[in-house]
Amino acid sequence: MSVIAAAVGKQVLDKLVGDLGGKLGGELGSYVLSEVTLQWRYKDDVFKLGEKMKDVEAVLGDADKRSRRGGREDGRVYERWLTKFKRVAYDVEDVFDELEANELIKKSQPKVSLWFSRNNQLLQRMTMPHKMKKVMEKIDAIEKEGRTRLSLVPQEARGEGSRNNETLAANWNAAGMKTGMVGRGIEKEKIISLLLTSEEANQQDISIIPVVGLGGIGKTTLAESVLADKRVSVFDISIWVNVSMEFDLHKIGSVILKRMMDNTINLDNCDLQFHRLKKELATRRYLIVLDNLWEEDGNKLERLKEMLQHGRKGSCVIVTTRNLRIVQQLRTGFLANERKICPVPESEIIELDVLEPGDCWELMKQRAFGPDDDHTGFEKIGKQIAAKCGGLPLVANALGQVMSELRTVGAWEHIRDTKVVLDFQEEHQQETLESLMLSYYCMKKEFKMCFTYLAAFSKGFVMDSNRLIRQWNALGYINSRHDGQRCINYLLGMSFLRIPGSASVSPSALHFKTPPELVMHDLVHDLVSRIVVDDFIKLDATKSTSWNRPHYYRHAQLTNLKNDPKVFKYIPGKLRSLHFRDFGGMQLPKKAFSRCKYIRVLDLSGHSAKGQSAPSSVVLPSSISQLKLIRYLDATGLPIASLPKNFHTLQNMETLILSNSLLETLPDSICRLGKLCYLDLSGSSRLSKLPASLGELSQLFFLNLSGCFILQELPESICELTCLHHLNMSDCCALQKLPDKFGSLPKLSFLNLSSCSKLTKLPDNISLPCLEHLNLLSCHELENLPIDFGHLQKLEFLNLSGCYKVLMLPGSFCQLNHLKYLDLSDCHNLEKLPDCFGDLVELQYLNLTSCPKLRRLPESVCKLFKLRCLYLSYCLRLSELPSSFGNLKLQILHMNGLLYMYDCPDSIGDMTSLTQFVIDTATSKLLEKIPAIQKRLNLVGTVRHDIHEIGSRGCSSIVDLVGLTCSELILAGLQNVRHPEDADRVRLRDKSDIRLLKLLWENQEGKSVLDRLVPPRTLEHFQLLGYSSKDFPNWMFHISSYLPFLSELTLNGLEACDSLPPFGALPNLRMLCLKNIPNIRKIGKEFYGEGRPCMKLRVLTLKLMKNLVEWWTTKTSEENKEFLIPNLHFLFVVDCPKLKFLPYPPRSMNWGLSNSDTVLPERGFGNLSSYIHPSEIVLKSCSFSQDRWDSFQHFTTLENFYVYSISGLRTLPEVMRCFTSLTGLWLVSLNDLETLPVWLGQLGSLQLFHIHNCPKLTSLPESMKNLTALRKLRLLECKGREILPEWLGQLTSLEELFIRDCPSLTCLPESIQNLSALKLLRIVRCPSLIARCQGEDAHKICHISKVEFN
Repeated sequence: MSVIAAAVGKQVLDKLVGDLGGKLGGELGSYVLSEVTLQWRYKDDVFKLGEKMKDVEAVLGDADKRSRRGGREDGRVYERWLTKFKRVAYDVEDVFDELEANELIKKSQPKVSLWFSRNNQLLQRMTMPHKMKKVMEKIDAIEKEGRTRLSLVPQEARGEGSRNNETLAANWNAAGMKTGMVGRGIEKEKIISLLLTSEEANQQDISIIPVVGLGGIGKTTLAESVLADKRVSVFDISIWVNVSMEFDLHKIGSVILKRMMDNTINLDNCDLQFHRLKKELATRRYLIVLDNLWEEDGNKLERLKEMLQHGRKGSCVIVTTRNLRIVQQLRTGFLANERKICPVPESEIIELDVLEPGDCWELMKQRAFGPDDDHTGFEKIGKQIAAKCGGLPLVANALGQVMSELRTVGAWEHIRDTKVVLDFQEEHQQETLESLMLSYYCMKKEFKMCFTYLAAFSKGFVMDSNRLIRQWNALGYINSRHDGQRCINYLLGMSFLRIPGSASVSPSALHFKTPPELVMHDLVHDLVSRIVVDDFIKLDATKSTSWNRPHYYRHAQLTNLKNDPKVFKYIPGKLRSLHFRDFGGMQLPKKAFSRCKYIRVLDLSGHSAKGQSAPSSVVLPSSISQLKLIRYLDATGLPIASLPKNFHTLQNMETLILSNSLLETLPDSICRLGKLCYLDLSGSSRLSKLPASLGELSQLFFLNLSGCFILQELPESICELTCLHHLNMSDCCALQKLPDKFGSLPKLSFLNLSSCSKLTKLPDNISLPCLEHLNLLSCHELENLPIDFGHLQKLEFLNLSGCYKVLMLPGSFCQLNHLKYLDLSDCHNLEKLPDCFGDLVELQYLNLTSCPKLRRLPESVCKLFKLRCLYLSYCLRLSELPSSFGNLKLQILHMNGLLYMYDCPDSIGDMTSLTQFVIDTATSKLLEKIPAIQKRLNLVGTVRHDIHEIGSRGCSSIVDLVGLTCSELILAGLQNVRHPEDADRVRLRDKSDIRLLKLLWENQEGKSVLDRLVPPRTLEHFQLLGYSSKDFPNWMFHISSYLPFLSELTLNGLEACDSLPPFGALPNLRMLCLKNIPNIRKIGKEFYGEGRPCMKLRVLTLKLMKNLVEWWTTKTSEENKEFLIPNLHFLFVVDCPKLKFLPYPPRSMNWGLSNSDTVLPERGFGNLSSYIHPSEIVLKSCSFSQDRWDSFQHFTTLENFYVYSISGLRTLPEVMRCFTSLTGLWLVSLNDLETLPVWLGQLGSLQLFHIHNCPKLTSLPESMKNLTALRKLRLLECKGREILPEWLGQLTSLEELFIRDCPSLTCLPESIQNLSALKLLRIVRCPSLIARCQGEDAHKICHISKVEFN
């Protein structure tokens, strides 16, 4: 155990003295000069104490060396001396922290209040000298013992090597990917092979794949690399569970459920959890990793299998464990014998052996050297050190990281020659821990205290990195957040910390410093627990034998607290941190913390009801106000409705976490916590008001108000928080505005306002000079950005997705010259981008998906040479791309659903950087060009396979697709698959490269085949044609689970089916086309699954649905708050003569109706909320009665109106007078139209008037001269028209006049000379008129810049 003392000695040297001798030396010096020491008259004592600490510090290095180099008994003598010093050093810090706290309280409290409190200054003056004297005596005794009895002499501290740039973590990056695995390729491929063949295996429904090996041998890393492999995306869902040493089935189930439900569920009741888990697993083929399974009890393992048995056939569980006996237990029991869920055969078990020394050296080199570093001089010593790793990757990684910091031959020789001997029972672990201890011994001094503190967390505990950094700070181990980030990255580099597999979704690559979640390797936990065995204690409230321990423990974990408060009497009095784990949110006794006057960190977040009912509310015990040294308090999840009366006296409080509380208001007195810098109130759903004096928290840099649903406003004083860096107000859905001066916060770098759905504007004067990240996602009421938005000079990330009311970006926007990520998707009303958009020279990601009013991209876009991802899908009115578009260096380009685009630049084919070009749904002309572009770019196009029988082989040709790889697949002739098992052999579900899938039958039932052709989970576009079975296979009724990324779905020619699966539940569905399904009569609430709105559905096409009578757009027949299809951009209904949407049709932006007379709303759109307003209608081949025409009174926002082939229409209906926003009117093939109404001249917004083939219309009303906004007039095939009226010259805005196929028209009016704005005159196939214009009337048109005759 000598190295334990050495480690503690180094810890003391590095922190308690190196810091405390440095820290205390600095503190002592400041106290000597302070007014309070002069008043209390112990200035000399403080000075002497500082000198004594320096004397002891000088000999610590000698004690450390002797503790390691002496024999076992001699070493223990020095260990004991080091331990004594450490305890006294803690006591010294406690005394001076208490002195500082008293001074803070004195300054913040009225004198009268102080006199009658436990903080009475006279009492302090009497007691403090005694405490000073007591610690002085202890230091004297320790110094004397070291100098005389132990003969310790001063030593110079060994210097640390360094690199020019500090090494960051080697095992993570912004995408959360793991790297650096060496020597496990065979094992990885074996596991993946087992996973990919699990669905075919006949042995069991669900396979368990055990990975067995020593601690530190790489089991977790191997499982992580498997999970990161693209090939396992064939599973519906992959879930990582860190199984703690204390087996807790409820926790395991909770982790799995939250992963499947995206953290939207919290079931404390075990029975409810089990029922929900069964339901969710039943529809999925899952892959679950149970990392670090320790439980050997057969009954508990059987319950685990019972919980996991409900997945679909082919599901898999990977279990990592050190114990082969656990695998044997998993092989027993009812479920294993029934082959419901069972380990793979013994020959398939993955048993990991130690690595060869050469592999260890490869791992160490990855850590120790950069790609261009010369390591020839270190090769020999490095291999010698690698031989000390025992073949364990964990040890190799740790030593490699240490060696990267000590880049001298001498330092490496010191590591090679240092011997570490441990004294404990587990022989098989001894060599490993000794090697790890060597890594710890050589670790950077500044990080050792942070590392040893990790013993406060249980094995497998998932730590929040932000909160861990705050705890380190509260304990004085670091001075800044940056130090904490450096430490975490350093420990990640050593593999002492790792990112849990469940944290696969990471922050944006632009905004990460450390990973959000961390976990410690079990073996490292064993190491750190031995290093600090005298500092940390675990108190089990149900086991009194764990209570009566020595008083000198500094950190404690309290578990299993039920209703017995006796344990609080045994809490050590000198604790610095106390963590509650697994207590049911019970009311703590008033005096719970009366013994804990030195606590700096109090973590009450370990609420876990485990099926019990938690109290409706609790109060924090009054004794918490006695913790005058407390700096960190976490009460996450406690149902706290108020704070203790004297809470404001906790003047050292720096971090306060009250998330998911029941607080309705915060007391004003909380703003007197002058050191508070981190305040988390997230999830406080009852919080309605913040203190008016919030701005007095002058040190506050982090404020989280996420999920404070009823908070309507922020106090004006928030603008005084000059240190605020991070502000999260996501889901503050009642917040309507921000304070006027909010835009001047000088240090704000992160601002999240996502889903502040009532926020209408940002402050006008917005500077925020440090802002890097701004999230305005789903701020539906936000109308426009401030004019000076471009002043956000450091902005890198901007999300405006779902800002439905934003019309344009301000001119200053293009000044954001650091912007890298911009999301403008689903900005329904965005009409244009600034012409200077190309000035955003750093832009890498641009998402314009579903911006239906965007008509063009500015030419300057082609100057965005760093742009890599561009999404243009469903920009319905986008009609062209810039001519220089091919100059871009895009890697991803999406152009689906561009319904007005008929051509694209050929230069796209020169975009050699393009790896993904998606354009499935488009105009026929545009689609004709795509194959040639794909060929030039060497992109794999569509593969079509026409299935036929192969008589000689007794199967169909579909089996030949087993090895096929492509992105678009068409399978035609599926009726020729006579044996459904042929479809099984294709393993379509495993072909994760397929993005588009089209399945075609020719009038034959195919349920048994479709049941086996489950598409890959990653599918984006699915077409089902000619399927003639009445029913659908089971997987289609759970399609939202099977195909969560599906965005386009087409069903055509399904002649037998009479009901549809819940396609509306598809979370990413943007386009749905239903065609020729004659037996569908009703589409009701079952279409929407659980009744959630189809938030992303933009295009709905219905054709030849001749018997479809009703489609419900709300949950019930009653008027609900919102449409279930709230954001539709295009509704196209053709030959659906009976269809009615009930109670109202969706308020689509664009309508196309043909022979579907009953679709229009009879009663309008009701009061249902929608951010969509109809802007365009195309009517074709409809026959409307007067009542039906009256339905158009609900389309007052209409901008474009197309009327094609409507019979019986002699004049335009009176209801059109309400189209006050109409800018375009097309009248085509109206054979019965005789006159235009006089009121037509009242449509003052009309800019384009198009008349085509209206043979009975021979004149235009004179009132049209009032159409002063009219810019384009088109008269086509008006064969009865002989003259144009003289009032035409009063259309002063007219820019274009187009006349075609009007043979009776012989001349232009004289007044045409008055049309000074007219730029284009086109006359086609009008011989008499053309001759006149080229002859005697040429003077009438000589002022027109462009005249065309054909």
